[in-house]
Amino acid sequence: MWFLSRFEPDLAVYNIGMIMPMAARQPVDPRRLERAIDLVVRRHEALRTTFEFRDGQVVQLVSPGAPPTVLTETDLTHLPLDGAEAELARLAQADAVLPFDMERAPLYRARHVKLAEDDLRLAIVFDHTIFDGISSMVFMDEVEECYDALGEDRAPKLPELPIQFADFAVWQRGRLSGEFLETELVHWRERLAGVPADLALPGDRPRPARRTYRGGIRLGTYSPELSAGVERLAKELNTTLFTVMLTAYAAVLSRWSGIDDIVVGTPVAGRLLPETEPVIGMFVNAVPLRVDLSGAPSFREAAVRVRATVAEALDHQELPFERLVEDLQPTRDLSVPPLYQVMFNLAIRTNEGQIANGTAKVDVQLDVNMRDGLLHTRLEYATDLFDPGTIERFEANLRTLVESAAADPDRPVPTLPVLAAEERARVLALGTGAPQAAPGTLHTLIEARAAATPDAPAVVFGEVTLTYAELNGRANRLARRLREVGVERGRTVAVCAERSPELVVALLAVLKAGGAYVPLDPEYPRDRLEFMLADCGARVLLTQRHLVVPGGPIETVLLEDDHDFASGDLEPVTGPDDAAYLIYTSGSTGRPKAVVNTHRGIVNRLAWMQETFGLTAGDVVMQKTPTSFDVSVWEFFWPLLQGACLVPVRPGGHRDPSHQRDLIKRHSVTTMHFVPSMLALFLEEANIESCTSLRRVVCSGEELPPRLAARFFDRLPGVELHNLYGPTEAAVDVSWHACRPGETVIPIGRPMPGCRLHVLDEHLEPRPVGVPGHLHIGGVQVARGYAGRPGLTAERFVPDPYGPPGARLYATGDLARLRADGEIEFLGRIDDQVKVHGWRVELGEIEAALAEDARVRRVVVALRDDAPGGPGLVAYVDWTGEASRLSHELRTGLARTLPPALVPQAFVQVAEFPLSPSGKLDRAALPPPTGPGRGDLGTTYVAPETPLEEELCALWGELLGRDRVGVEDDFFALGGHSLLAVQLITRYREEYGIEMDLRVCFELTTVTEHALAVLELQLGDVELDDLLAEDADG
Repeated sequence: MWFLSRFEPDLAVYNIGMIMPMAARQPVDPRRLERAIDLVVRRHEALRTTFEFRDGQVVQLVSPGAPPTVLTETDLTHLPLDGAEAELARLAQADAVLPFDMERAPLYRARHVKLAEDDLRLAIVFDHTIFDGISSMVFMDEVEECYDALGEDRAPKLPELPIQFADFAVWQRGRLSGEFLETELVHWRERLAGVPADLALPGDRPRPARRTYRGGIRLGTYSPELSAGVERLAKELNTTLFTVMLTAYAAVLSRWSGIDDIVVGTPVAGRLLPETEPVIGMFVNAVPLRVDLSGAPSFREAAVRVRATVAEALDHQELPFERLVEDLQPTRDLSVPPLYQVMFNLAIRTNEGQIANGTAKVDVQLDVNMRDGLLHTRLEYATDLFDPGTIERFEANLRTLVESAAADPDRPVPTLPVLAAEERARVLALGTGAPQAAPGTLHTLIEARAAATPDAPAVVFGEVTLTYAELNGRANRLARRLREVGVERGRTVAVCAERSPELVVALLAVLKAGGAYVPLDPEYPRDRLEFMLADCGARVLLTQRHLVVPGGPIETVLLEDDHDFASGDLEPVTGPDDAAYLIYTSGSTGRPKAVVNTHRGIVNRLAWMQETFGLTAGDVVMQKTPTSFDVSVWEFFWPLLQGACLVPVRPGGHRDPSHQRDLIKRHSVTTMHFVPSMLALFLEEANIESCTSLRRVVCSGEELPPRLAARFFDRLPGVELHNLYGPTEAAVDVSWHACRPGETVIPIGRPMPGCRLHVLDEHLEPRPVGVPGHLHIGGVQVARGYAGRPGLTAERFVPDPYGPPGARLYATGDLARLRADGEIEFLGRIDDQVKVHGWRVELGEIEAALAEDARVRRVVVALRDDAPGGPGLVAYVDWTGEASRLSHELRTGLARTLPPALVPQAFVQVAEFPLSPSGKLDRAALPPPTGPGRGDLGTTYVAPETPLEEELCALWGELLGRDRVGVEDDFFALGGHSLLAVQLITRYREEYGIEMDLRVCFELTTVTEHALAVLELQLGDVELDDLLAEDADG
């Protein structure tokens, strides 16, 4: 405490204040009260003690005498009684928040406040270094006895003190040494081994860098029925009120934090010697209680565990908490209390006149007291972290859990309700969108639009324009061709084509024929395309002549061919619940999985978009997302449903911000989508302010950082920015938030009509407002499941307890929380699936691909904020190959089988993987990537020899933030990643007038290799496979 007074001299964290009503002694004589206090001060050395720092340690100085007490006098008789009471509370708190100078006596201050002629009260504040809770009882009793004695002209009837506090301090110092001290330390080291560093209760704000100790108070009183029920429960469990309420408190803390290993601090009186009982002084100590709620025990079983924990702690309570912290040396953080962040206390005797000093010692402290047959609670909380409404909900959760435990103590703790029935219904309602839109099918709705606006431009691509009539007619002819080759209702049709009018025709034609389209990205590696084509079960492939697609035994239809069939609309064969498209997502086993989405789901999604944004025939929507991403679905079909114009970017243009800027200006684009990481690149592009037609930008695919949103509003004032959320398994998006300038947290918003978003626990019960849980999606947009994967479908698509019979919830694997305003915040992934540059990536898929190399004994892939070049994937590899070839060979191998975004930015060789005490992989202990890279590769600096190599080295250095780059240095080991590779290709185009494929950057990774590639591309007629083959040949 002395240290804290020096570290935070303006704080009064440990002041103890109280108001003595002196009720039986009114009217009180102020002068006699001052003399009574003086008698008590003379009796107790602690009240005459100050502290100084001498010879490297803090020493107590006891003054033989003390100056007479002079009470500050305040007359409030001019105020009505309720006003006087309020002013007394304000004055008392003002006194309580003033710190003491521990080197100057006295370490207390007092005032008498006159509320009425017959109502004078004493408000007094002590520094905690000389005073504790039991001292307050001793002080009040002795002041009242001395006051009475002075009035009766007799000696106070007080027993002689056997010791003073200084005597105890000397005794304690001698006891806490040698074998006894070591025994205590060994006990606590073993008991607290591996405790969580931070309980991390979900707050309303991030922790400040340094605690301010500002605090608030919430008081509560249980009903007579519940109070009696708690006492009955304690008797039934053969335990105490302390154990019952501590168990309930820990259970709610576990629900809020998601941790079943809870450390709760509790004060102990520290008066183990009977001689200390009548002595005023600071005897109190704090002990950590480690509550184990693992294994879903019943409340009865949990209470037994807690009772044993408390008994054990009391047997080892003498070790001062400060000495324990000194010995354990937990990671010290000025923002986090060490060892525990929550406290619990059962007050045997409560001073109703306790003064709040506006501070909080820990994040949350619960004090309980049974008085007059009623259980009273007091929650002290850090206002840096929590709003009053949050603590109100915490208190309500605690009360409900206590009710639940009293009613059924044999119920498992994780299933005990914490939400009252009304609150539970309200939370579920907050996660429920408006009624769904009218169902339909994509192609019939587009047919109706084509009939209404046949001559309006539907698709504009370079110099080519398709009207609605032309688009519909061409799609009808191709649909008839598809039916001729066997496409019928429910059949899957693979579509592998670059962005073009033909691609739009192909997608629409598949739907008209009754099929569901499966997009295959032409840029995918051959192995992945082969797998997807075989896995989806398609019998027909739509593609373009110049693309080399591994077709195998499958009917191939070329989009460039003339299809001499009738152009009128076909008789519909599909309905709203039929499949519309299948899109592959990453799979944890190394196998991508195809998600089957219905017309009903995507039509509902597009109806919400139209209702929200009101697209008109004058709008122009840019289509730039690859068809392998589900965002492409709304980019293709939303404008076509509304008579707007669709403008696809050229192949590769989705990675080129300058091309996108030029396209916006050329075609007056009003609406477009960005993954946040690509939006960041676009916002760095020059002259985007000239894109005056742009009205709205939609973001999704990964978390939208507030700083990026701020940059957006700075560069594009007046343009709307919308943050959408949703998985492929629920028709693209299910929630939406309209961003505003100045937001410090950007939520994923509220559910769309026809959708339900529930934040649930592992038992599918709703989490309280503000508490993290597993985000589940229900409603009409939930997909059928994964094609050909019934086991995985059953695992991720679970029965919906809140929907109609047969309904299912999709378990997203995302961690989220519902805010009090009804918006939902995304908090990260529960499993090891992550988002990388917009890709939803199963780390297991990358690990499985790396494990294919015989030289890899074990591999772990992690998403790291400290990856070279910014947040990204890092592979930790136990590698038996040549160390200098680790990065190059593994990256090259992955580039042949995985999309670029799935290739880690860095590779770290490890011999042993760190393990947690339970034997599991400790991801937090994985070493940081080694950054500089040249050491990783085992290469020395090799200077450039040609002007082109010099230029490329300079360019790489500029992009990678390196002062010097050698021609044999590896782009990725220097900190490169997929987005920097995109920027590199853009610079090549600007500087050398060439179009380098992104895959070249992943397979040719040195300046020497790039210099040769640039020269060959400048000569022309060089195919990608030729470049890569030359590299393979050495």
